[in-house]
Amino acid sequence: MLSAFSDALIRNNPGTYTAEKADDEARFKFYFMALAASIDAWNYCVPVIFVDGAAMKNKFLGTLISACTIDDNSQIVPLAFAVVDSENDLSWAWFFLKP
Repeated sequence: MLSAFSDALIRNNPGTYTAEKADDEARFKFYFMALAASIDAWNYCVPVIFVDGAAMKNKFLGTLISACTIDDNSQIVPLAFAVVDSENDLSWAWFFLKP
């Protein structure tokens, strides 16, 4: 599905983490990514994470979930993103519990 995109992300950003999940009929359910720079930046940030979900109203629909924090210069640092089929408890649990 998105494996070519994930491969390119990981190849160009070593240390990047991605994950994807499909249902039993191979239909898209979830996609997660945390770029290596964001993972490394966490060491220099305030230990508080802000999360939010935003509905995507294009032909693909779904929800974009993001996690951000603040660095020592009071700048927003994106930590991780996920595209999920809808904003529900299962999607949020999948986002927070990625290994």
